[in-house]
Amino acid sequence: MPLPPKAYKLKCPCGFSKIVAFKSDALSPLDLAKMATTCPQCGQQMQKVSLNLFDQIFKVFKK
Repeated sequence: MPLPPKAYKLKCPCGFSKIVAFKSDALSPLDLAKMATTCPQCGQQMQKVSLNLFDQIFKVFKK
């Protein structure tokens, strides 16, 4: 049974962050655009970090 990829967080040194969570195991071009690691605010590369407890709770309510 296919499973969607695990959610993760992209965090920038400028303070911007976003949670990348996929709804399905079939990734669309829009899902691939979510995976972009360039910060929209400052243009720096964002780092991939695992979700903390607060982020995991927020992800549940975001769906």
